[in-house]
Amino acid sequence: MVWKGRPRKMKSKRMSCRLKFKIEKKVKEHHRQVRKADKKKINMRPRRKKDPGVPNMAPFKEQVLREAEERKIRAEEQKKRQKEQRQQLANKKRNLESFAKDAVRRQKEFENKEALMKEISSKTYDAGSGVESSRKAYYKEFRKVVDASDVILEVLDARDPLGCRCPQVEQAVLASGTNKKIVLVLNKIDLIPKELIEKWLKHLRNEFPTVAFKASTQTQKQNLSRSKVQLSQATKELVESSACLGSDSLMKLLANYCRSADIKTSITVGVVGFPNVGKSSLINSLKRAKSCVVGATPGVTKSMQQVQLDKHVKLLDCPGIVMATGASDVAMVLRNCVKIETLADPVSPVAAILKRCNKQQLMLYYSVPNFNNVNEFLALLARKQGKLKKGGVPAIEKAAKTVLTNWNSGKITYYTHPPEQHKLPTHISADIVGEMSKAFDIGSLENDEKMMFEGLQGPSESGVILFESTGPTEGDVKDVEFESVDEDEDEEENEDDDSDAIEIDESDADENKELADITIEVPGKKVGTKQPLQKSSKKEIAHDKIEGNLQVGKQMRKEFKKMKKQRRRSDALATKLSDNLTAAMDFSLSADHDDEDAYDFSKDYK
Repeated sequence: MVWKGRPRKMKSKRMSCRLKFKIEKKVKEHHRQVRKADKKKINMRPRRKKDPGVPNMAPFKEQVLREAEERKIRAEEQKKRQKEQRQQLANKKRNLESFAKDAVRRQKEFENKEALMKEISSKTYDAGSGVESSRKAYYKEFRKVVDASDVILEVLDARDPLGCRCPQVEQAVLASGTNKKIVLVLNKIDLIPKELIEKWLKHLRNEFPTVAFKASTQTQKQNLSRSKVQLSQATKELVESSACLGSDSLMKLLANYCRSADIKTSITVGVVGFPNVGKSSLINSLKRAKSCVVGATPGVTKSMQQVQLDKHVKLLDCPGIVMATGASDVAMVLRNCVKIETLADPVSPVAAILKRCNKQQLMLYYSVPNFNNVNEFLALLARKQGKLKKGGVPAIEKAAKTVLTNWNSGKITYYTHPPEQHKLPTHISADIVGEMSKAFDIGSLENDEKMMFEGLQGPSESGVILFESTGPTEGDVKDVEFESVDEDEDEEENEDDDSDAIEIDESDADENKELADITIEVPGKKVGTKQPLQKSSKKEIAHDKIEGNLQVGKQMRKEFKKMKKQRRRSDALATKLSDNLTAAMDFSLSADHDDEDAYDFSKDYK
């Protein structure tokens, strides 16, 4: 396109500084006003609609207005009363005398609470006089099981078999008669590597017949599964399953004893051991039913329980053996013989665990850095698990109880190696070992197991913590006379009062002190003579009142006998008094009576 004429000049876009600054100023002011309006909108409440009031055409307008005015007056009066009440309460709190009284009251409550907590914390667990257990009662149950059994199964924890053995138990069984036999049951074999099972069986069979066993952990009440697979052919899944393993070997061992002893009727098998080694679980696995109550806490079994396995075998469940006190408190905790919640010092058992275990394995298990002592380890663990007090201070005791709970529940898998050199204990002789091996035909069982262990493959030992065993549990054996267990409850009702006297040992006051230093008593059977009648002490009465030791039926029979005895005495006393009063008030005037009882005033009244 061709432009004609004068060319157009392009207009410049430049502006003066005055105009430029004027525009910027107005824009800035506009933005300020917008921000101010936005702030008002945020803080602005929505406007309420104004009450238009009562329309003039509404009926009863005056009455409605009067009621509204009355409501308004009542609301104002209520508001005024509430204000006066708040002022009175504030004035009451400002009173110095009431403030001082309140401070004294709160101080007393705090002191009482502190004293109670100190008393609770100062009480240590005593296996002899605890609330839940009694050495005397548990010893009686143990004696019942030993006396009534032909074969004693001593259940051992496969993780620490030496620590679960008690020489006093074995001495008691051997001293009770030549016909008593002992069999060691290595329970919980699923918690240790398979390589160690054969080593422990070889070591323990140098003393007594030993069987490897794994109790069933199923929860149903009936038809507990039982595996017949040999231990060498058992897979890892089968060993770690809830099925029972090793019951056939145990029953075969008992059958061998019946054949060698020519027992054609039936035998009674007692099951003994420390708490939480699996005594009741073993019985339930053999019975294939929940015949005995089981639990992870110590003291579930309180008295002897009888279970009929079949027409040939009868099982007797025994409460856990009471361990020694004092130096063995740490061992009691590590063997789950004490409730973790009742511990006053949970740090000491953890220190024992650290002393006997590999530090690197514990560091890997809990994912904590390197530490130098038990307090540092527990502090690191408490911070990792979030167990903190006020101010971020680590709760060391809570962390220690967590470690002990993991230890006793099996979350921390550990094992112990058998001693390299075997030394026969003093209470076991070579003759006893040979006799029991012959009675149970342990040789044939060893031949079968030798073939079983040829292809044995187990899990690696790297995932399990190596633990140093503390050895067998020792105790001081003292002669303490216990009351007769089999009290004659069918006593004749018309027997003399002297024959019903309660026999009390004169040294009963020091009995608990003596019992506190022993693991288990092995007294010989003595023919006791009756002591003179004494009043029963409060300590003896309180013994039957302990929770868990109360035998309701027996106690009721005792109370009934006592009531009948008192009734007979009362009747005899009433009869005697009645006869005396009758004789005194007899004013019969018969001839014979007059001749015998006539007064002579010259002799009788001078």
